[in-house]
Amino acid sequence: MRSIELFGMRREYSSNPVQISDLNPDPFLQFGKWFDEASKAESSEVNAAALATVGADMMPSARMVLVKNFSDKGYVFFTNYSSKKGRQLSENNKASLLFFWPESMRQVRIEGFAEKLSYWESDRYFVERPENSRASAILSKQSSVLKDKKSFDNEVETLAKSSLSDKRPDFWGGYILRPVLYEFWQGNKSRSHDRFQYLGNQEGWTIEQLYP
Repeated sequence: MRSIELFGMRREYSSNPVQISDLNPDPFLQFGKWFDEASKAESSEVNAAALATVGADMMPSARMVLVKNFSDKGYVFFTNYSSKKGRQLSENNKASLLFFWPESMRQVRIEGFAEKLSYWESDRYFVERPENSRASAILSKQSSVLKDKKSFDNEVETLAKSSLSDKRPDFWGGYILRPVLYEFWQGNKSRSHDRFQYLGNQEGWTIEQLYP
C-alpha cells in the first residue's frame, strides 16, 4: 500500500496573541469584526464555510457552502432541500459551520440548530441569482448520479433563456443556522493557538478560553 507522509508540511504562525479582554462579549459582534478584517486580508471568498451535518445513520458529512446573510439571529445559506445536506437536516437539524481564513490565521466554528427560511425570504434571494444559476437550481437533482453532464449543461442554457427560470422551485430554498456555540481560533507560534468558546444560555453568553 502506498503511503504519503506529510510530517514535514508545517507552517509557523506569527505571534498575534488574543486575550479574552480583547473579545466583544457578544459573539455576533465579534464575528462581524473578524469577518470585516478577513474581507480585507483574504484573497478568496470569505463567506465560504464548511457545513457539517449528521443524518439518521449517524454518518457525518461536510461540504462548502456560501453564507449569504448573517445577523444576531443566525447564518443563512441556500440549497436543494432534496440534496444530501437537506435530507440530513430534515432528519437532524443540529449542524455546524466552520469559517477558515488562512491569511488571517483565524477560524470560527459555529454550532446550532438549522431551520428553513420562510418562502418569501427564499423567493427574494432566488430572483437575485443569475439566470444560469436559477436554471441549474431548477434542473439539478443535487447529490444524485449524473450520467450526462453535457446534456445537463445544455438544458440549463436553454432554460436560462426562458421566463420559466424566474420561479423558485419548492424543493430549493434557504436555511438559517441559529447558534448556541461559537469558537474563535487564532493561530499562534509553536502551536500555542488562542481559542475562545462562547456558550449561549438564558442570561446571554459566557466566554471561556480553551487549551490549544
